[in-house]
Amino acid sequence: MLFDTHIHFDQLSTELQQNTLADPHITGVLAVAINLKSSQTLLALQKQCPHKIHIASGFHPEQALPTASEQDELFNWLVKYQQNLTAIGEVGLPHYLKRENPNLDYAPYFSLLEHFVAFAKQSNLPLNLHIVHDDVLPTLALLKKYQIIKAHFHWFKTDEASLAQFLQTPYVASLTPDILWNPKTQRVAKILPLERLLVETDSPWQHEGLEDKAISTQLGAVVEKLAELKRLTVEKVKTQVLENSLRFYGL
Repeated sequence: MLFDTHIHFDQLSTELQQNTLADPHITGVLAVAINLKSSQTLLALQKQCPHKIHIASGFHPEQALPTASEQDELFNWLVKYQQNLTAIGEVGLPHYLKRENPNLDYAPYFSLLEHFVAFAKQSNLPLNLHIVHDDVLPTLALLKKYQIIKAHFHWFKTDEASLAQFLQTPYVASLTPDILWNPKTQRVAKILPLERLLVETDSPWQHEGLEDKAISTQLGAVVEKLAELKRLTVEKVKTQVLENSLRFYGL
């Protein structure tokens, strides 16, 4: 059985949603929101299939910041529906947006991330994070400040120094199908203990060579490559990453 730990389920076609939920190889998905509207849509979808759809609410950082009133509305919604949530996410910092716009002011994004981290601590919910490269070290410091135990760095990418510090934490990282060709992702897969690894698709993101493939096919490809890199059986890796996912998200 396979569990997708980071998928934009509300952005999939109705057909792909139905096919994924009906897939006997999929035991569940963590559907991550990008804003309030996305959160509301996911909550409605969850009610249709609560045993397979688990939701995380947050604000994807690779977009213009919400206004102060929009932020208040989102956090009021989080308070109201926190019992329906499995995690806070997708939240993080706008690495790619800043790459496009070097003058982007990071301070308000970091302030919003801290607000989410504080809420996660208060509500005892795991964090599903969009944090890569130069953003890893300051985020680790932020998580330490709030004594966060459960943080999931999705599609984890970083340098050697940040990876070394990440190894000293209890946090987990997830791997996408780019493990099939990306040497940096393969290095993360080799270095992190299997017990700290999860798998994801970040669907509807299109992965090279797996366009239009079923979610279970994409996840299976990640598991197979991970087994190859770890020199373990596919069954061992599949069993362990599923156990990791369910344990981490308290399912």
